[in-house]
Amino acid sequence: MFLSSVVRGAARLLAAIVILLGATLPADAQRVEPSADSDAADLVWPLPPEAPRVRYVGELRSQQNIGKARTSFLTRVKRLLVGSDPKDAQAVNRPFDMHTDGQGRVYVSNGSLGSIFVFDPEARETRILRPTGSASLAKPMGLDGDAAGLLYVADPVRRRVIAMTASGEFVQAYGGRDLLLNPTDVAVSPDRERVYVADSYLHQVVIFDRSSGALIRRVGRNEGDLAAKTAGKRGGSAEHNTTPTAVSNAHGGEPSDLVTNRGVNPGEFRYPAFIDVGPDGTVYVSDGLNFRIQALDVDGNHLLTFGGLGDTPGSFARPKGVGVDKNGHIYVVDAAFNNVQVFDRDGRLLLAFGELGSNRGQLWIPLGITIDDSGRLYVADRYNNRIQVFELIASAERDSDSE
Repeated sequence: MFLSSVVRGAARLLAAIVILLGATLPADAQRVEPSADSDAADLVWPLPPEAPRVRYVGELRSQQNIGKARTSFLTRVKRLLVGSDPKDAQAVNRPFDMHTDGQGRVYVSNGSLGSIFVFDPEARETRILRPTGSASLAKPMGLDGDAAGLLYVADPVRRRVIAMTASGEFVQAYGGRDLLLNPTDVAVSPDRERVYVADSYLHQVVIFDRSSGALIRRVGRNEGDLAAKTAGKRGGSAEHNTTPTAVSNAHGGEPSDLVTNRGVNPGEFRYPAFIDVGPDGTVYVSDGLNFRIQALDVDGNHLLTFGGLGDTPGSFARPKGVGVDKNGHIYVVDAAFNNVQVFDRDGRLLLAFGELGSNRGQLWIPLGITIDDSGRLYVADRYNNRIQVFELIASAERDSDSE
């Protein structure tokens, strides 16, 4: 009697497993969308009766946003019997910047943990990319990529930028302690010839040869030798640094800011934080405490400045991420306004969207922005612990092409 009960119970358990696995088998490959409410299509900017130009698409936080991962039969049985996969608990935390590649993957940095969060729609999974060896990271911040599929990461703690494969294998390094002080963002030219680095404490854009890693040029004021200015005694105070132009960091070690490099003239910077390159090779720099965007040519020569401190449309309070789409539109994130302002290639304001909050389309101290090949905008919504996704409406693209 007891044995027959065990057999019946086992049969019922097996039947339940088969039913459950059948219900969770992955569907045919399809485009993976970030999660959004059913009425997300109604959230557009500007508001009616004006023609909409930007639409809210959804958000990325965790595995749940891109569907169930493709897994083997045995893996699904194991999860059923022993519990959920630890990956299911992985989620974006305090995002800083993003990069999207040609395979639809979204890489997210948060400036800590020595790793990068990856949304991988092809594999239908999220994962943590934690490079080791020569590619190891201390504080990954700004991200970019190139047409060959390489990922570029700015690491201010190690005072370098590294290029690595999508799986985290080391390819090339740029900078080092004698060349960079606080690299916060990186951008690669469309022809893959040059790497542009925004160094916020040097108050410079530093240009490297992509293939060799050699320094090409410093853009901005360059008062004296970096190695000499950072040769202060470790553990000393600001008064004991070997140069009066350097300001010590909070721990009293090496100087964190080369004061004499700060500048307000065209082609000079004051805490540049983010950088991007347009499809025509124009370099756009978010010039933080000058409250403006500067445009440079491929060689670093000044082309254009727009913005300024203020609270009116077209001005900035805390400009952060900057991105350029295929039409030459320039998108600037403002962490104080909690919005994104869109400009044409001449620096004229076209549109602003976003506001303070935690609902759909609202932002709370946003930082980085990136734009994929299809025109989708990804915004690092830092204190909401998510990536918000927007897109340029097709009619707006046609209008811009005819301008």
